[in-house]
Amino acid sequence: MKISSMDLTVLEHLVVVTLKTDDGLAGHGYAQKGRSVAEALAEVVRPQVIGEDPRHYERIWSKMLDRDRWGGGLPFNAYGAVDVALWDIIGRSVGLPLFRLLGGYRDRVKAYYTTGGISDPEVQARHALEARQAGFTAYKLHPKGGYDLDLASCKLVRQTVGAEMRIMSDPVAAYNHAEALRMGRELERLDYYWYEEPLMDPDIEGYVELSRALDIPVAGTEWAHGGVWGLYSTPQYLVRKAVDIVRSDVSWKGGITGLLKTFHLCEAFNVNCEVHTAMLSLMDVANLHVICAKRNCEYFEYAGSFEGIGFGLKTPIRLDAEGYVHPPDAPGLGVELDWDVLEDHTVCKL
Repeated sequence: MKISSMDLTVLEHLVVVTLKTDDGLAGHGYAQKGRSVAEALAEVVRPQVIGEDPRHYERIWSKMLDRDRWGGGLPFNAYGAVDVALWDIIGRSVGLPLFRLLGGYRDRVKAYYTTGGISDPEVQARHALEARQAGFTAYKLHPKGGYDLDLASCKLVRQTVGAEMRIMSDPVAAYNHAEALRMGRELERLDYYWYEEPLMDPDIEGYVELSRALDIPVAGTEWAHGGVWGLYSTPQYLVRKAVDIVRSDVSWKGGITGLLKTFHLCEAFNVNCEVHTAMLSLMDVANLHVICAKRNCEYFEYAGSFEGIGFGLKTPIRLDAEGYVHPPDAPGLGVELDWDVLEDHTVCKL
């Protein structure tokens, strides 16, 4: 089995990567950013992938991540789409859904509802209440109003949803050291479940001090582009005990192969890898497969407030009555693309 073609369908803010094999199989992945990423994939990756056996995913992944050779200069979000498409083919070729092929630890996982950036505490609390009413047992804020408004949001959300719902806060690197510490202590008093990325990712020393000072688990590494390699990579955070929870996903950390490497690394340190939303429907399906294949992750991040959570899929991920989501049980990623919708939004093909 060899890859015979790589087709790139370019939408305004999205690229659909389609790999086809000489025996008629096809696999798909999504990449962010539209034409600029598609052109890089066409120029750099396509010549290196065609003719390869898709089952040799480690060989292909290593090529794409080899920055000293042909891989240098590719957008960091380009690798994931190709790798996910490879795994989609692998699963289809053996007739297994990926979560079973990769380990099959479980067939469902709890989901938490996550918002985009919101500065108004009343709006934030309304979203949290709607999430609870929809069946979610956990909710994550992205407060975006500065320290005082953020604290008001965190307090009002706890007051609104009550003591039983788990709540997390992700201010997206908005605080300086003093603010991060003060907010962390406030969140401890409010019984928040984790405290995510209050500082900029390269500030490893700041995270070391913050994690040491707080009892609430500190989550980080989402924006550190290195994943398991490179500057500000996950191993540096783990060795320094800079975070209690690692963040990773298939879009920004090198696809399913890259995410699996992060999971195994975290397992060696007895740390959870809590997967962050890809903000791309198909890639979140890939995230869900890996989460259900492995043990050291507690939640699926359900980006219900982002437009197009199910964009381009005939069967998007949905919450069940108990607050769980389930990976598709069909071979590969287990979902079919809605090409009528995708073609309606297509800008060009490369």
